[in-house]
Amino acid sequence: MLAASSTLARTELMPLSASRHFTATSHRRFTALLVLPLLALAGPTCAFEAGTRWITITQPDSGKSERVLMTYPAKTDGEVYRLGANALWQGVPARREATPAKGKWPLVLLSHGSGGNAAGLGWVSTFLAKNGFVVASPNHAGCTSTDMAISNCIKIWNRPEDLSELLDVLLADDHWSKQIDEKRIAAMGFSLGGNSVLLMAGARMSLEAYQAYCQTMLSPQSDCTWLRRGGVDLATVDKSRFDKESRDPRISAFVAIDPGFAPGYRTDSLRTIIIPGLLLNLGVGSDVPVTLKADSLAAAIPQAEFASIAGAVHFSFLGLCNPNGAELLKAENDDPVCDDGGNLPRQALHQQMLQRIGLFLTKTLLER
Repeated sequence: MLAASSTLARTELMPLSASRHFTATSHRRFTALLVLPLLALAGPTCAFEAGTRWITITQPDSGKSERVLMTYPAKTDGEVYRLGANALWQGVPARREATPAKGKWPLVLLSHGSGGNAAGLGWVSTFLAKNGFVVASPNHAGCTSTDMAISNCIKIWNRPEDLSELLDVLLADDHWSKQIDEKRIAAMGFSLGGNSVLLMAGARMSLEAYQAYCQTMLSPQSDCTWLRRGGVDLATVDKSRFDKESRDPRISAFVAIDPGFAPGYRTDSLRTIIIPGLLLNLGVGSDVPVTLKADSLAAAIPQAEFASIAGAVHFSFLGLCNPNGAELLKAENDDPVCDDGGNLPRQALHQQMLQRIGLFLTKTLLER
């Protein structure tokens, strides 16, 4: 696996390798209003602006504080800025502390990859907010861009606990509970975050199966090599916690993009997942690293859909780089996070991903 070493890169990856009820008529009007912008890929007809606010929660396992980016349907006030912009990343337009639009909205918990951060997935969260979703994106303590150790990232049980704790906080909070429809909650994650949301949906891991996979996976670009470089000895990982169940029954749908640790899932646990899911691979067939391949996972889950984005690579789920981004990375001998796999620009690949994600969440949350 490739590690995210640059403070410029702040990569979003597991390195490569509360309730107002509508009448039937008002619900149909509400859905129709939102489906059009989703299909239009967040064009000028979007129903809302994307407001942002940062909050803080405490990680259950370590007691560390975590910053959480809240992105929500908003009015046209607030400070206009570019969320996630820095020397490498272009960022996306948003409105800091804008007034929330009136209503109760579906909630999406959004989990970044190892070494990533919430703002770096702003291109996804702002799209969803403009189309009528509240999005809660934690910076996972110990495994985020400014606080990263591979020995923490292997503690995969922490992340679903983080997300469940975050959900507890939001539903108990006077401000956010008024905006969130607790009957319509999805979890979405990328790479290591994809693993997190699968665990929340009811999947379970087998440390023994993952250890067996790593005994044969010796490629310098593999996830197993990445773990070894980070000082992780799988023989010392807490099996009871690695294998434990983390299902959260409040989640009614999930989206897992290039979910990490694919060889380590227990197939019998996948068959017990009772909520709809979308598993998305960035690339097709053998272009997708073994540790990220999701087609067989989707085949084992009763209500899962599978899709792949041809011409994409794992890094394609990151934000848009500035024009000089590739040169900045070369100067730091860093991972090629600005490079994609084919001739399509990243913006076009993002549009394909957003259409897949938007249609799935419309069907599973907005049309309920």
